[in-house]
Amino acid sequence: MIGSMIQRYVFTRCMIALGLVVGIFAITIMLVDVVEQLRTVGGDIDLSPMTAVQLSLMKLPGLIEETLAFAVLVSAMIAYNQLSKSSELSVIRATGQSAWQFLAPVMVMAAGLGLFAMMILNPLGAHLSERFETTRANLLQEGGRVVERQRSDVWLRQGSDDSQIVIYAATVDSTGQVFTDVRFLEEGRVYEGARPTSRFRFTRRIDAETAQISGGFWQLSNLIENTPGNPPQELDNLAIETDLDPNTLLSRFTSPDTIGFWGLPSFINQTSRAGLDTSRFSMRWFGLTSLPVLYTAMALIGAIVCLRLSRLGGTSRLIAVGAGAAAVLFFVTQIASSFGSSGAIPALIAAWSPALCALFISLTVLAYQEDG
Repeated sequence: MIGSMIQRYVFTRCMIALGLVVGIFAITIMLVDVVEQLRTVGGDIDLSPMTAVQLSLMKLPGLIEETLAFAVLVSAMIAYNQLSKSSELSVIRATGQSAWQFLAPVMVMAAGLGLFAMMILNPLGAHLSERFETTRANLLQEGGRVVERQRSDVWLRQGSDDSQIVIYAATVDSTGQVFTDVRFLEEGRVYEGARPTSRFRFTRRIDAETAQISGGFWQLSNLIENTPGNPPQELDNLAIETDLDPNTLLSRFTSPDTIGFWGLPSFINQTSRAGLDTSRFSMRWFGLTSLPVLYTAMALIGAIVCLRLSRLGGTSRLIAVGAGAAAVLFFVTQIASSFGSSGAIPALIAAWSPALCALFISLTVLAYQEDG
């Protein structure tokens, strides 16, 4: 019972420190981002401070998600450094509690926070991020500025030596491959005898309900073809050769950050069936699933460097070492993520290796210090 009470007390101290750190991070992010919105969006339209705050609030969950790992690290340092300075850690050890027992609360907190970030905060951030882009584009358009809307009002161009085609689509799906309400305006090169000229003339216009790139062709369905001097012709299907790369279109119209945790598996499956590269999205998925392990490793790094008795000195140096180790872990994670997104190494290995290595190293250091 004593152990349970002590662990609840330590857990409470960790949660208070986490709330303090996340609150400071959120306020700082809001202040900086509100100024940024007033500078960028407010530079083109008359943007009120309240509207700038609303735009920043839409970005806040996604930005908080990016800083949570460091929030866990700092909160663990604060909580256990306070316990050490007040000699509470010495009292806890005197009751027979091992480091494994009084570090369990911060590990539980970190793992739970990782699950929360993975299953709730990330989908919320993705949804609000999309709303931010839509709201920002609407505000700029109302102010008279032309803005390219992602996944809507899409303009493309393809060409060869003999023809040029301008393509407009009202919308494009999340894979960047299926376009709806499509118009094709084709112009052919003008020849003088057998000699090509630099002039082009209108050849045909095609209005299609949907268009999809597959096997090097635009596959159009439910279309009307208009050619000069001929009546409109209705067709069920038509194929037009294209040199556009579906993977390039996917990268242009879809970012892994705009798809929430729950929507990623179906998106990856759908995109994979279409024959497109899903490395970036697989990396994002496995990276999210590794968050509980990554946060637990960060919490252990922060707590371990504060277990030394304050009267022995050297605490500041250990905290600096812990901060440096966390920074190294962050950069290694980013490098591994780049390799995984490019397909150089499997996404599962790229996402989980840094987190697992950091966790095992932290557990080894803890076992050596406390039990060795």
